[in-house]
Amino acid sequence: GPEVERHLERAAPHPVAAILGFRPASPEFLAMAPADTSASMRYAEFAKQEITFIESELKDWFLQRRFSMERNLALKKALDDSNFTGLSMSNPAVPPAQMALWAELVQGKPELEDALGSNAKQMKAEMYTKTFKDSTDFDHPCRVPGSQYLQCLSANFKDARGAREAKCADLFGAFAGCRQGVLQQQSQALEASLVKQDIADRRARALFERRTALLGAQEK
Repeated sequence: GPEVERHLERAAPHPVAAILGFRPASPEFLAMAPADTSASMRYAEFAKQEITFIESELKDWFLQRRFSMERNLALKKALDDSNFTGLSMSNPAVPPAQMALWAELVQGKPELEDALGSNAKQMKAEMYTKTFKDSTDFDHPCRVPGSQYLQCLSANFKDARGAREAKCADLFGAFAGCRQGVLQQQSQALEASLVKQDIADRRARALFERRTALLGAQEK
């Protein structure tokens, strides 16, 4: 009758449920109920199972988000406490002199000013080299081109800036290209991570709205 048809329509999957891959109750599922079970009771059982599944999914989403947040905060604190800073140079606790040196290695151009004396030039070249090697392992894609440019810088520290740049220009070009590639990879990885997180959050929101709708229908 009309009452049975109305309950069966309510048992049909919500559009959000269809997007998330939920399927309507199969004829075999409905046949499992005793013959005297009403459509309303069959719908209630179906809704109860779906709510249980949704709550399990929401719990997994919350735990993953919480774990990721605590892990990332712990990593950042450990790096900040040790005066580490990444390619974004986002750690204000790093001493200004070291930050300037790092900025030239990451974004600028390591160079020896003509105003410096020979000893100061040699010392600065050694600081560049030490900072760079301490920050990259042997598998780092920029380890070789960076080391080659800094070696050229150190070997020609007595030369005037123009003469030294002429000798090391090709090596710096290779190093600068490698740096740009690493920065681009980092940017792409960050964007992909944000997209993945946004998809998970949107799915969790849809699940929560579906759960609210099912609970509301049960109360009627």
